[in-house]
Amino acid sequence: MPTPAEQQIKAQIDLLLDLKLVGMDPVDKSNLESSIERIQTQYELAVEKGKTSARYKDLSDSIAKNLPALVNGIYAADKAFKKGDYISASASMMSICASVLPILTAATATSGPVGVLIGALLSVVAQILSFFAPQQPSLESKIQKMLDQLKTDEEIESIKGFGHSISSYTSSLRSKCEGEKKWMAAVALPGTVSLANDSENVVGIGTNFSTTVEVGQWLTFNSEAPTKPYQVEKIGSDTSLTLATKYAEKSLTGGTCEYRRRKIAKGSIDEILGMPLTNETEADAFLTELIALGWGLGRDQAKLDVPVFLNWKVAAYLKKPSNQSKDGWPEVLGVWCQTYIELLTANTMLSCMISREKLEAVLAATRKENKTSPLSDEVRSRCHEAVLYLAALVKVLPASWEADKKEMLKIVTAVRPVARERGLYLRVGRRGTGLGLYVARGNGKAAPLAWDYKSNTGWLGSLSIHTPKAQIDSFTPQYELLAVEDGPSRVSHFLLDSVSGNLSDTGPVIGDDFQGVSHPETYLDVSGLAFNGGTFGIEDTPPKTLVSLVVENRDMGRARYVNYYTIGKDGKSTRLNIQLNRADLAEIRSVYVPASALSDDPDGDALTGHNQRKQNSVLTYGGIRNTNRLYVAEQAEPFTVEGPEGWTSYNAIEVDAHYVWLFGKGGIACATHASMLKCRRGKIARPSWIYHDFDTQFNRPEVANIYPCADGTLLVAMLGNIYTADYRIDRKASRVVTSSWVKRGGDATQVVKMPIPCWSILEQLNACLLEE
Repeated sequence: MPTPAEQQIKAQIDLLLDLKLVGMDPVDKSNLESSIERIQTQYELAVEKGKTSARYKDLSDSIAKNLPALVNGIYAADKAFKKGDYISASASMMSICASVLPILTAATATSGPVGVLIGALLSVVAQILSFFAPQQPSLESKIQKMLDQLKTDEEIESIKGFGHSISSYTSSLRSKCEGEKKWMAAVALPGTVSLANDSENVVGIGTNFSTTVEVGQWLTFNSEAPTKPYQVEKIGSDTSLTLATKYAEKSLTGGTCEYRRRKIAKGSIDEILGMPLTNETEADAFLTELIALGWGLGRDQAKLDVPVFLNWKVAAYLKKPSNQSKDGWPEVLGVWCQTYIELLTANTMLSCMISREKLEAVLAATRKENKTSPLSDEVRSRCHEAVLYLAALVKVLPASWEADKKEMLKIVTAVRPVARERGLYLRVGRRGTGLGLYVARGNGKAAPLAWDYKSNTGWLGSLSIHTPKAQIDSFTPQYELLAVEDGPSRVSHFLLDSVSGNLSDTGPVIGDDFQGVSHPETYLDVSGLAFNGGTFGIEDTPPKTLVSLVVENRDMGRARYVNYYTIGKDGKSTRLNIQLNRADLAEIRSVYVPASALSDDPDGDALTGHNQRKQNSVLTYGGIRNTNRLYVAEQAEPFTVEGPEGWTSYNAIEVDAHYVWLFGKGGIACATHASMLKCRRGKIARPSWIYHDFDTQFNRPEVANIYPCADGTLLVAMLGNIYTADYRIDRKASRVVTSSWVKRGGDATQVVKMPIPCWSILEQLNACLLEE
């Protein structure tokens, strides 16, 4: 009977086998599938050996702990790249690399089945890194965009020089790891072929495989769309051959095939290690390639000596207090973080992209005691020394950056509090007889904010703000803001500049009053999301925004319901044929279901496989007044879920990427989306609520509004003022723990904070630097 840990690993391997990477080179895709299949084949052997060996048991435990992070990182990177979110994608790639480092450490002295498994894991990581990395916008283009806004010539040149150097280093290292391949023109082969599904045996009629096909090259068959290449492993005769992997398509009888030759323009590290060593001529060729490789790796590192100095100059700029309030500071920070993450990724890639199996095999074949080798002792010794030198480089080059990483960690630690305060704050507050919008820019200090009233809006009811898909990779994005306006009731669209805080009115998008036509609907609350595709079955000409709206209809006895709209790239809205009736609905919040659960969430199993089966599914919450329940809709009819224990009602709801929040007289409480889904599906009676205990700073606090920012800031509107505090979730104690609350000025019926645009990549860099 498999243990829970073994079942978890098997589930993660199954997810890897289900991985679909659109656009991957057919050969690379075939190799990736082979590597994943090798993981599945070797896993049971590895677990069995671990039952009698403490060393293998430690390794198995390390795999069990870190494999989920690897799989989640791959799926998160794939999802982020498809959305065009290269900031999150870069962070996910770093997570992929970080997830295998503990496994590498545990595998240092192992071989056999577990060694094969580790080799397969590293092969998967290598191919994933290779597939994703080229999709990112070039670092040079990002730097150039930033340079257009910076005013300090010295800093411009420093960032430009360091960025170009890292890009050059990464490109050179990738070329050495992967080599360079070139597809030759496909050639139609004579005769016909037959082969069965799940078989590797090809039978030909009228074929001459012996003279038209080479072992190691590729065939495609006319039954497939799109074409998938299969590598030739063995040629039996003119009419029979064996494929390296089993044929995975519909059985073929009397079909045709094409020969596809893939020429190696430059050998990868693995291909160099796989060169034959049967005579001195082959040994000379092997040594030439290996020595050149080692020299090139060392030379690549040496080229960074001067540029790294420029990195420290930029770091000094970021740490200087007088610079931290400048408009360009957040963008400098973002590009600086991304540049260093690329450096860390490149150095990790070197370890991941070398086959440990091949390295060990060549070392064994060239050892002095190997008397079966056809090479002389002297030649074999030279080859052995060259391979040892490569192994040492692979180990020492990443380690040589440890001192720099420690210094980088000090700098990141110093600027994190400033970066947290450099977000953009919004509030809907009193203005004359109605409510208006106020915006404030954080200046890096925890002090009262300078709120700026935005006069180009009508009287507001509520607002929703998000980063459009087209802006998601920018360090200076234009946020999209949707506001419910009163008199007439409508939803208007605005663009909010993340640097200046300027608001641009782009006009009403939902509601008939702005067209001069009276209608019975009153809009109560709005929630907008950047459209990621797949939602509600929309496939053709995808819109840019998905909108959830709470509506009250006078002609229907003031019935309340939820409408969904999309806003196209032309700025026009389209109502979807979804109407969820709920008489007591007060507000609405929509969020995409998380791609993966938080590691410490006891209800996280509710998300297992969820987004792999149901990409970009939307979770919608509805607040209910005068009761301790809320609606939870998973793109379907809402289901009511119990609120926090001991509460009788709440004031409103809010959401972030992982939690739904309630607040009111009872204080603050939150629960994960996974827990809400699990309760909605009847698996648990009540969500696992987590509570906040206000300290004696406040006397009988009643929270009027709340906003949990992605940078770890919690905003509350309470007792006629706005307060902020840093917060964290203590899962064991079921408590939201905060720092001291700081008064920020201004009253509000709604508060929002957008983090500094580079926050996610800053946090990812911080996590990577903290890795042992």
